[in-house]
Amino acid sequence: MDKVTDKVPAIQKIENTAALPLKERRGEIIPLVIKFIKLSEEQLGTAPKELTKEIEEHLVTYDWPGGEKELETAVKRACILSDEPVLQIEDFDLKQRQARSIGKFVESKLKSFMRNIKSLEKFNLYDMVIPEVERSLILMVMKETKGNQIKTSKLLGINRNTLRSKIKKLAIKVKP
Repeated sequence: MDKVTDKVPAIQKIENTAALPLKERRGEIIPLVIKFIKLSEEQLGTAPKELTKEIEEHLVTYDWPGGEKELETAVKRACILSDEPVLQIEDFDLKQRQARSIGKFVESKLKSFMRNIKSLEKFNLYDMVIPEVERSLILMVMKETKGNQIKTSKLLGINRNTLRSKIKKLAIKVKP
C-alpha cells in the first residue's frame, strides 16, 4: 500500500509537466523524439534512425504548438519518409520532402526507361511521359476519394472542370 502512495506524487508530477506546452519543456523534446523514433520502429517497422546536432537544435527551438502529438506525428512521418539512417531537417518538412521523394522516384524510373530505349531520336519523351504520370496520379487520387471528382480536384489542387477535361483527354474510365 505504501508503494502505491509513494508513486502518486511522481505520477502527478509527470501529468502536471505534460500539461505544459513543449516550448516550456524544451529539455524533454529530444528524449521524446528518441521515444517516438523507437515507437516508429516498433509500430511501423521503420529502420533505426539517428539525430544530428543540427536536427536536435531545430527540434528543440521549434515551439510545437500541437504539443506532444504534433511532435510524435512529425517524428514518425520523418522516420517513414527518410531514406537515410540519420534524420535531416528536410525530413520534417513534409511538402519539401514529398517533392524531393517524388522527384527522385520519377528520375530513377526515367533513367531506367532511357537506358532501355534504343534510339532517343524516335521518341518525343515529354509527350510520352507526362500524360502517363498525370494519368497515374489522377487514377490514384480518384481511387482514394472513391471516384469523388470534387474531392479529387481539391486534392490535386485543380479546378473540377480541369479535372474533367483531363479525364476525357487521358481516356480515364469513370465509374458512375
